[in-house]
Amino acid sequence: MGWIAGLLVVHGLVSAAYVQTVGHDHRAVELDRAFLEGDSDLSVLVAGASHARNGVAAEEIGGLSIAVAGEHPVKTRFRLPWLLDRSERPIGAVILELDAASLSSWKADSFEPEFVWGRYVPLLELGMLRGAPLDYAGKWAKARLVPYAGELDNLMFWRAGLRAFQDEDDLDRFRGQPPAWMRKSGEEAARLHLEGYSPRDPAKVWAFQGLVQELRARQVRVVVVRFPVMADYAATAEALGATPQVLDEVMAPLLAPGEVDQLDYSAMFYDRPGAFYDGDHLNGQGRRALTRRLASDLARLGVAL
Repeated sequence: MGWIAGLLVVHGLVSAAYVQTVGHDHRAVELDRAFLEGDSDLSVLVAGASHARNGVAAEEIGGLSIAVAGEHPVKTRFRLPWLLDRSERPIGAVILELDAASLSSWKADSFEPEFVWGRYVPLLELGMLRGAPLDYAGKWAKARLVPYAGELDNLMFWRAGLRAFQDEDDLDRFRGQPPAWMRKSGEEAARLHLEGYSPRDPAKVWAFQGLVQELRARQVRVVVVRFPVMADYAATAEALGATPQVLDEVMAPLLAPGEVDQLDYSAMFYDRPGAFYDGDHLNGQGRRALTRRLASDLARLGVAL
C-alpha cells in the first residue's frame, strides 16, 4: 500500500505543478484576470480566436481583447458568459469573430489543455450534444483528475513563453516575403482549415448563434466582424464549400440593427498581401489599418469610443 500512497503523492505534486504553470499562465487565464481585475469602462470587448486577436488593437480604441489563438465558437460560447457573470464592467459592445475557419469542423473537438477550457465548457453535456459521450468523458476526466496527462508539448510551449501555445505576438516576423509566397500561403491556410472538413460544423453554429442570442438577452451590444483574409485564401475556401453564403445563413436570423450588427472586412486587403504575416493573419501594419477602419465604423454604429 505504501507504493500506492507514494504514487498518489507524486500525482498530487505533478498536478499542482501543472496547475501553477500551464494552468495559471495560459493566455486565456491571463486575459480572464486582466478583464476581471479591471473596473473601468470598455468601449469594446473583443472575443474570438487568432484573427480577432491579431486583427484588432483593442487598447487603442479604449477596449480590451480576450481573444486567444485556438479558441473557437464553442469555447467562446461558455467562456464569455463565464466572464460576464463575474464582472459588472460597463462594455460598449462585444466584438465577435465570424469566418470560414471559425465555422469549419477543423479542430471542432479540440479543447487542449482540458484543465483550462474545462473551467468554462461543460464537457459532459457537450459530449452528449456531439454524440461522443465517451470521448468527452475522457476530456472531462483529464481536466479534473489528471490535468498533466499528455501535456508535454504544452509544457514545452509554456517554457518557451508561448502562453496560448502559439506565437501570437510577433506580427511582423515574416515582413518582406514576396507576394507569390504570401498568395501560396493563403491557399495553404485555407486548405488547412477546410480540406476534408465540413464548412459548417453543427456544434460551432449552435454555439455562435446561442452566444449572440444570450448576449442580446443580457442587453449587450454585439458587433460581428468578418476579418480580412487574402484573396487566395477566400478563393480556395469558396472552392472547398466555405462560401460567403454559409456565413450569411448563420447571421441572417441574428441581425438586429443597433443590437446585433455586422461588419464585413473580408475583402479589405485582397490586393495587399503585404498586410498579412501569413495566409490569413494580419501583420502589424494590417492590424493598425483595420483598427482605424473599425473605430470609424463603430462610431458610425453609435458605439462610444
